[in-house]
Amino acid sequence: MKSLFSTLLSLSHLLSRCRGAFIDNTRPRVDSDGVLMDVHDGNILHHDGLWHWWGMGYRDCLLETGLIPPRNCPGIYREFGHCGFRTDHAINLYTSPDLETWTFVSDILPEHVRPEGIYFRPKVIYNNQTMEWVLWVNHLAPAISPLVSYPEAGFLVATSKTPSGPFTVIRERAHIQVSGGGDFALMVDPNDAEGAAYIAYDAWGNNHAVLVERLTPDYQDSLGAEATSGQISPRDNEAPILFERRGWYFLLFGHTCCFCEQGSGARVWVAPHPLGPWTDTEVDINPPVREGDILGLGDREVRAQCNGVISLAGEAGHALHLYTGDLWSSAPDSLKSHDLQYWSPPLEFDDSEEVPTIKPMKFAQNFTIPV
Repeated sequence: MKSLFSTLLSLSHLLSRCRGAFIDNTRPRVDSDGVLMDVHDGNILHHDGLWHWWGMGYRDCLLETGLIPPRNCPGIYREFGHCGFRTDHAINLYTSPDLETWTFVSDILPEHVRPEGIYFRPKVIYNNQTMEWVLWVNHLAPAISPLVSYPEAGFLVATSKTPSGPFTVIRERAHIQVSGGGDFALMVDPNDAEGAAYIAYDAWGNNHAVLVERLTPDYQDSLGAEATSGQISPRDNEAPILFERRGWYFLLFGHTCCFCEQGSGARVWVAPHPLGPWTDTEVDINPPVREGDILGLGDREVRAQCNGVISLAGEAGHALHLYTGDLWSSAPDSLKSHDLQYWSPPLEFDDSEEVPTIKPMKFAQNFTIPV
């Protein structure tokens, strides 16, 4: 009987793989144990037959709102410990064979092995030269409030021989060009024979303008001013996404948006090299659907903030790219840990002009993708 059950389970999984992964943007994801997943503002990579999803675990804190902007994260003004600004955030890892069925693995950098503080937006990449997995994560050191700590925020760097850890802190503060590092993205350049990697980030030191810098060959630090694009975006932008497609490099970002419920834009900039020159395509793939309030912050087509891109193989060797964004304040039980994440159907690109761009998204409740 057990053998028959195992066979049926294997056949079910095979059929699932044949039809592709069913992505549902209308309900929280659950893991293989039936537990609601707690993974946000991280990244997803494929390795050794499994998809690995690293992200922040905000744990079971109740969503908070305030009377003054940013209304969805009043904890920024208060002492450390409010929802979304706790020092016990986990950096969770889940794995999946098909982007649909996820298994919880571990907290890859628990409190007892890292400096005290608040952590945000972990990103993990693999270095083929050193054969190490490298984690970067935004770190706010203890202060009276997060708002006081932010101007001196930095990026902590840790490494591991496996994607699931244990990760060891290598550098408590990377040497970026602009102080007060904010939201960021990492990318290994697939077109570089030596595997050069880059960080795109905004910073308090330049009023949240986005720039790109090359990392050191071991990915454990930034070359800073030695290899930089300089300022790319206007001020007051954050949450960059950086990826490559057919020899072009795409940078997406939106306006500053602290846990914003209405979502943020995703302006498209394109360059022939990660350090530029960058061209503004004047396309926002997440456009507003109504006029904004007094601050101009209206609802977006997708009420999400930029998170990252999932790249997977498509037909004729062409990669498919899925936008992912965090749907803040969307949890049906009002726990930040259970806020949903939006995944788009494969992005549609417009290659008709000299500089390519991406067509605006339409909200998709659900869809199926080949895996």
